[in-house]
Parts: sequence; C-alpha cells; structure tokens
Amino acid sequence: MTRAYFQEAKWYHEKKVPTMEKYMKNGIITGGLLLLASTFWLGIGKIATKDAFDWMATEPSILVAGSLIGRLLNDLKSHEEEQKRGDVAKAVECYMNEYNVTKEEAYMKIRNMIENYWKVLNEEYLKLTGVIQRVLLMSIVNFIRAVEFLYKDEDAFTCSKNNLKDVISVMLIDPII
Repeated sequence: MTRAYFQEAKWYHEKKVPTMEKYMKNGIITGGLLLLASTFWLGIGKIATKDAFDWMATEPSILVAGSLIGRLLNDLKSHEEEQKRGDVAKAVECYMNEYNVTKEEAYMKIRNMIENYWKVLNEEYLKLTGVIQRVLLMSIVNFIRAVEFLYKDEDAFTCSKNNLKDVISVMLIDPII
C-alpha cells in the first residue's frame, strides 16, 4: 500500500497524468481491498487458513475486480473535490487525458468498467465457492457492496453532510427486526 501511495505522490510531484493501464495497476492496491480483506479474515478465525491467505497473496481476480470497483467508484464521486484540493489525477482525468474525451465520456466508460468488474467478481465468486470457504468470499463481496452503497449518490465516506450516520443507526442500533 505504501509503495502504491508513493507512486501516486511521485506522479503528483512530477505533474504526470499516468496512463489508464498504470493507474489501474496501482489502483488494485490503492483500492484497499487486498489489505482490508486480509484484515477481515484475521477476525474470522480458524476458517481463514494459511492456504486461504496464500491464495489471497496471489491477487486472485475476485480481489482485483473488487479493489478496482472500489477505486473507480471513489474516483467517480470524489475526483472533482480532490482536484480542487490539488490531488493526483484520478481515473477520470487519466482516461480524459489518454483518450482525449470529455468528462461525461470518461464517466460512461468508467461506469462500464465498474459493471464489467462486477461481472468478474460475481463470476469468480460462483467459481470459487467450494474452493475457498463461502464466508471468506462473502466478506469480499459484502465489502464491495458496502463500498457501492457509500459511493452510490455521493462520496458518503468523506462527505459529512449526508445521512450515513442515520442509515447506520437504523441498521445497527434500531433495526426493524
């Protein structure tokens, strides 16, 4: 993770807009799922075996797809504010720069990429059921579902003017059931 963020800092200080390929390769790491999934699994207990962690270390497609879904969803909702703050180019800027397209065209392409990564994630989930414990796979799928929820309408993770606190309260503190 540190190397990936260092790479972004390097692009920023060199005033470089990376190609989509380079950005996406780095985004597999900065999307955070590889790190977070291993953390989730530590809390799951004995079901998360050494073999499961060894499998995770191979960067399987389900983790790559999930991480890129998170990275791209974040970029779509937060890139304008981050650019105002002087942050590194995000997927939208990288795509616009590389393919000389409008922001709207870049949005459409990135949404299509997210849709395709969801297909990969779901396909891999179905293929891996029986190979990797279902509870481990579901931790990946459910995390990405939560990320999709957080970035559905806005950057609810960063934005403090949203109703995320209320939603969490309804789900965890005052559930319907």
